[in-house]
Formats: sequence, structure tokens, C-alpha cells
Amino acid sequence: MFLVAIVYTLKMELDPQGSQHRASKTILIERHTTLISSIKKKTTDTSDFGRICKVSEKFYTETEDIYFPRMVSIGPFHRGKEKLNDMEERKWKYLNTLLLRAVNADTRLEKCVEVLKTMEDRARKCYGDEIHMTSDEFVEMMLVDGCFIIELFHKCCCRGTRRRGDPFFTTYQVFPQLRHDLLLLENQIPFFVLQHLFNLVPVPTQCGDCSLIELAFRFFRKMVPDDPHDLQDKYGQEIHHLLDLIHQSFIPKTHILQQQPKQPHSQMNIPTATNLLKTGKQIKKTRSPSILGLKFIKGSLRIPALRHHDLMETLLRNLVAMENNCYNATKYVTSYVFFMRHLLQSNEDAKILRKKGIIDKEEEFVKLFGKIFVDVEAKDFYYGDLLEKLDEYIKPNISIRYAKKARKYVVGCLRQL
Repeated sequence: MFLVAIVYTLKMELDPQGSQHRASKTILIERHTTLISSIKKKTTDTSDFGRICKVSEKFYTETEDIYFPRMVSIGPFHRGKEKLNDMEERKWKYLNTLLLRAVNADTRLEKCVEVLKTMEDRARKCYGDEIHMTSDEFVEMMLVDGCFIIELFHKCCCRGTRRRGDPFFTTYQVFPQLRHDLLLLENQIPFFVLQHLFNLVPVPTQCGDCSLIELAFRFFRKMVPDDPHDLQDKYGQEIHHLLDLIHQSFIPKTHILQQQPKQPHSQMNIPTATNLLKTGKQIKKTRSPSILGLKFIKGSLRIPALRHHDLMETLLRNLVAMENNCYNATKYVTSYVFFMRHLLQSNEDAKILRKKGIIDKEEEFVKLFGKIFVDVEAKDFYYGDLLEKLDEYIKPNISIRYAKKARKYVVGCLRQL
């Protein structure tokens, strides 16, 4: 050790320039590391900011139950409400069940809390409103709610993980209520919180290698495209929360920025199904993994099949609310609802679509699209290109139809002479 110290001292004396170079290089690396950390923090804060927000009052004037949880609160917006307090004990039981699968349960718990503490500031910024909770209260809420969702997914997808007497699975009416509550915009926690917890907690052997996204798709199986495995490659972009995951599953893989309609919002003329057929156009069912895959090809409006389910109104309303309250981008689902609302104005319109195999209910869909509040500007309308093509095909046919009528009238008059 003494010899090494002497050699090192001599080297320092003989090569003072090299020592200074290494020192300056170390300082430079530290500065770069600090800058990189700062940039990463700013980009994550910007991408997450305000992605979970409250629904504007204009959306729930008469339908608050579509936007508010009925059984369990997730996140801060509905936390502590009296009618939801009964489920708090059940959430703690699910947390306990999840952690006890690990041999070192206490160590896992400590790690979860430690990781959540480091993400607290980022998680708070995900909410559109300021959250008035202490640091410990906020982290505890993220832990309990996040682990509850993960364990609920496990029990839903892997029957072997369920315990006898679990009220969520022994009563038929309860489970749809849980699905309803986890769909709500105001009842979400950040997806990155769920993902970090999922990576830390033990996974039941019955669930195999299922990812968090796969478990979520199984839980919401009636509300997402049939084959979630085909959707895995779509999720390179960030997922903000569970409702956002479903929203992304609807967006076509090949979606592109479509031409904006030339006419303003008040003049976007979408014909009813009945009137469309009167102009000589066809309506056909098309195969598409997304209900948003409307197309107009060679004089034919192609519409993907739509199957009614009990939570369809809740899902569509919350997706529309999310697009209009939290996002500043193309309004995919809002545009779809706007288009279908004009296409299905009556039971006669619905009969046409049902005969084509596009919808499986008539009156239900007319009522559904008729009462969902939608407001979309022309610049945000996803089907602008389709609307332009539709308008171009309809106008000539209307002129031709009137010309034929005029000709028939003239011919009739001449015959009477």
C-alpha cells in the first residue's frame, strides 16, 4: 500500500496536466448528467400534466352517475365520499393479499413506498386540479388504489386467485359496477404508477407472463377490440391511465391527419341513413378492428359493426369528456359520436343499419347517440376527408335527380298536348 501511494504521488507530480484533464472531464460528465436529468423531468412533467381531470358541468347536467363512481373511489377526486367508504376496507384486504404472496412482504412494501415517494411530484401533476393531501396521504392512496386495481385484475383473469365469499365475484350485479367505476375519467390514477407497482409486487403463478396491458384488456374485454394481442405494438407511446388505454385501442393503427371539412361546424351536413340511400348511395358493413374505421369508397359508406353492451354509454361519454376536457388533439371518439348521431336520427335509420349487420339494436342506439353531448369544431373533426367525399357524391346525384324529375314533368306535359 505504501509503495502504491508513492508511485501514485510521483505520477501526480510528473503529470499534473493529465490530472487536471481527468478532473475537468469528470465535472463535464456530472454537468451533462444533471442536464439530462433536468430535460427528462421536464418532458415527463409536460406529457403527464393534467391528463386526469374533472368533467365539465355541461357534460353531466342530467347524468352525473355516468361520470361519478357508484362503488369504489380511485384517485383523489372522489376519495372520502360517504357512499364509497364501505369499499375502503376491501381495498386494504386486496393490498394485503397481493403483498403476502411474497416471502419478504415487508421488504416489498418498503420498496413500493420508496418508489412511490420518488414519483409523487410527477403523479400529482397528472391531475388537472391541485390535490390537497399530505405527502404520506397521497402516497398511501396511490399504493392502496394501485394495488387494489392490480389484484382485481389478477382475480378477474385468473380464477385460482379468488377466495370464497369475495363479494366482487359472488354477486352478479357487483362486477359490472366495478367495471363502470374503473372506466370513469374522474376515477383514475396514472398508468406509470400502476406499471411500477406491477413490476414490484409478486405475480400469481396462475397468471403466467401476462403483462399489465393484457390483464387490463381482459378486464375490459367487452369494451376493447376482440384481439388485444394485435394491439400490443400500438403502445410505444405513453399511456396516461386506464381510460386512455381503451381510447388508444380504438384509434386505427393507420390513422392519419385527414383533410379538414371546408364548411364550419354548423354546416357540416351529414345525411341520415335513409336520406343517404335515397341519393343512390350504399351502406355496407366493413371489417375493422376499430369502430372508428368509417370509410367512403366508390359511392359506398363502409361502417364497422357495433355491438351494444350495458356500459357503452358510460364508455362513450367518458371518452368524449376526456377528449374535450383533457386533450388538445384530434377528437376521434367525439367525431364518431357526432357522425353516428346524425346518421341515426330515427328508428327507420337504425333498421337500415341493422339489416346490414352493422348494429344489433335499433331503438337503443338511436337513444344512445341522441343523448350524448357532443361538440366538435371542424378543425378537430376526424372524418373531414370522408365528409368531403360524401358531399361531392351527394350533390351531383341531387342535381341529376331533379333533372330527371324536370324531364319527366316536361315529357308529361308534352304528351297532354
